[in-house]
Amino acid sequence: MSRLIFLLISVMFLNAKELVITKYLDYRPSIEIKFNGNRNVLRILKTDLQVLDHFNYTINTDKNCSYTFKFNYSDKNLKVSYFNKGKLLKSIIYKSNSSYYYPFLIHKAVYDINEFFSLPSAKFLIRKVVYSLSTAPKQTNIYLADYTLSYKKLIISGGLNIFPKWANNRYQNEIFYTSLGREAVLYKLNLKTGKREKLLSSQGLLIVSDVKGDKLLVTLALNGSPDVYEFDLKTKKLTQITTYPGIDVNGKFWGEDKIVFVSDRYGIPMVFSKDLKTGAISRVVYHGKNQVGVDTYKKYLVLSSRESDKSFGNNTFNLFLVNKNDDSLKRLTFSGQNSFPNFSVDGNSIMFIKRENFYSKIGIIRLNENKVFYYPLPKILQSFDW
Repeated sequence: MSRLIFLLISVMFLNAKELVITKYLDYRPSIEIKFNGNRNVLRILKTDLQVLDHFNYTINTDKNCSYTFKFNYSDKNLKVSYFNKGKLLKSIIYKSNSSYYYPFLIHKAVYDINEFFSLPSAKFLIRKVVYSLSTAPKQTNIYLADYTLSYKKLIISGGLNIFPKWANNRYQNEIFYTSLGREAVLYKLNLKTGKREKLLSSQGLLIVSDVKGDKLLVTLALNGSPDVYEFDLKTKKLTQITTYPGIDVNGKFWGEDKIVFVSDRYGIPMVFSKDLKTGAISRVVYHGKNQVGVDTYKKYLVLSSRESDKSFGNNTFNLFLVNKNDDSLKRLTFSGQNSFPNFSVDGNSIMFIKRENFYSKIGIIRLNENKVFYYPLPKILQSFDW
């Protein structure tokens, strides 16, 4: 079972100068920001504005812009005042009960400014991230964080708790996760009430890989080898989707009538699709020496593919974007070990892990803006969901 877990982690686990993206914003508002407060709070503000890339901005520098936004942070409260040509338009106060929650206050404030100008969606700023982190042998905890991982809250500890997945993408108040002990147990946890519901158990592998309404795609090993199943939360019915005697893992819904998954049916891990109406199975991408992490958003698919074959040393894994409608393939990264891609809720951003020697970074590709940003990680994440 440990080998299967290792394979699944591998399966689920820039230079963006050649990314071809159509023109995104014809107009970026010029804004002036006056900030007063803690330098750590200022750091988050700068990060948000840089990653969002929707404004021409200055911070604490006179630019004579028509719009000025004054940020005042103190004692767990953030006040943002909107000015147009020196005239106060409105003020918004963001409050928190914890001094550690300030990243979310800043994220929400920048999100609101983006909405004020009716610019393209910036929902990724206010999304929560749930992730599992190995802290000791046979000890993996699950945490709640903001997208920069600056805020961190422990929500599950004790034992091996792996592969957290949001159960409700809209409200982000429930998660699925697997607890490993004498058997693998799949739980649903309400983060507000603390109520935990046992859904499934197995002597083999048992992991949620995708959620669509009341339908779950789970990797489940009932007879020794893992396959992709669909689990109905309402009826509690479990339906087997793949039946290969080898390894089929990491199923993802792809549009209304297909799923994609990773299988070793060609000897090495490759991404396949299955038509749920006809049952037809086919490879998705004929590129790379093997394909591992995969995620989907509407007609798009992103995957990680190995492009080198080193017997010693690290191999190169790059990310590719696939369009189901025309089978087009776009390279998103060009070097290093890039894995575990995860689309944002609006499909415009991809979060992934970049490994360098003994260290890792969180990477965020802003597809329309044609930019990538990195955040260092203190430890290696086991898995995450955005």
